[in-house]
Amino acid sequence: MTRRFRPLVTLTIGFVILAALVFAAVAISSRSLWAFPIVVSLWTAFLWVLIGRGVAAFSTRPHSPARVAVIIAGCSIAAIVILAVTIFIGLLFIGPGSAKL
Repeated sequence: MTRRFRPLVTLTIGFVILAALVFAAVAISSRSLWAFPIVVSLWTAFLWVLIGRGVAAFSTRPHSPARVAVIIAGCSIAAIVILAVTIFIGLLFIGPGSAKL
């Protein structure tokens, strides 16, 4: 992995770990309805930072508008997939035994 992509990978891994743990912790507390909105709020901040660092990593100055648009679209799609993975991992942390049906 080159130095250029290391901040993106570190940011993504950090978000997945932090958000999954927060999701699991809030989901098993008395405030379980807040688990998803909290993770989505964290994800929104992650998305903005990911887009900024993605443009810095994948584009050179002067930034072509078409290239920046493609980078933003790619980062957004990647962030949606990462959000789904994070929620899935959070659900795995909770475990099937704690489901309130």
